[in-house]
Amino acid sequence: MAIYLDKLKMPIIIGLIVLIIASLTGYYYYTHNTKTSEIIIFAAGSLKIPLDEIASKYSEKYGVNIYIEASGSVEAIRKVTDLGREADIIAVADYRLIPTFLVPNYTSWYIGFATNQVVLVYTDKSKYHEILENNPSEWYKILMRNDVKWGFSDPNKDPCGYRSVGIIGLASIYYNDTSILENLLLNKTNIAVEKVNDTLNLIVPADLKVSENSNLIIRSKSVDLISLVEAGTIDYAFEYQSVAVQHHLKYIKLPDQINLGNPKYAYFYGKVIVKILVGTDKEKSIAMSPIIYGITVLDNAPHRSEALKFLKFLLGNTGREIFEEKGQPYLDEFIVYGKIPEELRSIAGSES
Repeated sequence: MAIYLDKLKMPIIIGLIVLIIASLTGYYYYTHNTKTSEIIIFAAGSLKIPLDEIASKYSEKYGVNIYIEASGSVEAIRKVTDLGREADIIAVADYRLIPTFLVPNYTSWYIGFATNQVVLVYTDKSKYHEILENNPSEWYKILMRNDVKWGFSDPNKDPCGYRSVGIIGLASIYYNDTSILENLLLNKTNIAVEKVNDTLNLIVPADLKVSENSNLIIRSKSVDLISLVEAGTIDYAFEYQSVAVQHHLKYIKLPDQINLGNPKYAYFYGKVIVKILVGTDKEKSIAMSPIIYGITVLDNAPHRSEALKFLKFLLGNTGREIFEEKGQPYLDEFIVYGKIPEELRSIAGSES
């Protein structure tokens, strides 16, 4: 009887072994053959919402998994250059960061494709918002009030942060009022200033600090401030207009001469230079200029072919419509640097 049962069990055991081997073989095949059907994107926080929507449409159409990891733009780049992490696409809020940090070791080309401007966001809970709405030019005087809490993102990690610092410098020139710089930056942080001819250099230490009991709040990336504004924890924050639109926040536009959104004032914007990561070998000087978003596919992208197809989709009509709807209109003509891949030339053009 025992021998009979053992004979009966043997086919069952063999069947289980075959099933396990088949399962493992299938898993191996899946994990190794679906790797090309995914894309990894490190992106600026202000690009997350439009990229998510474009990725959703692309995935629905082509069955590709797209992973988007948002952070400050400088931080996104340093994930690759400092931490050695793999990514296919880098998309940043300042196209100049790509040649500054990634060319030529990580990529040989990039495209500047969309624009924006910096605004001051608030809610009906924000102190003195009625004054601001009736007199938008009072914005900096309201921020100077001790009972008003306001913020911007970390200039060492996020372009909106160093642009906010630069805008405060530009405002001191535009309004001819040095107290703006002193009261909003110099007295609240360890940021320093030096004037060279008619250029204002704002020096941001790598170990940026905010003074104790200050009403200034700094967070890693600009979108991190949104929840604080919405909750009434802070009254105002410097944000991209697109972020304000996407999150349905109230905002006032700053003068074109300082909002970094009008190419007509590029020369005036350049009167302020923000030096970030000062005190490290990563120190960079960034002249203020009109906002232009940049994107590239890395040379060693693990899913390079699929990433190029996605980028072509993003730069096409679908991407353009989504970005414009989200408050980040495309440039009339893309800025192209380097010899871009053949797959993109029909839609992006050639080097400017």
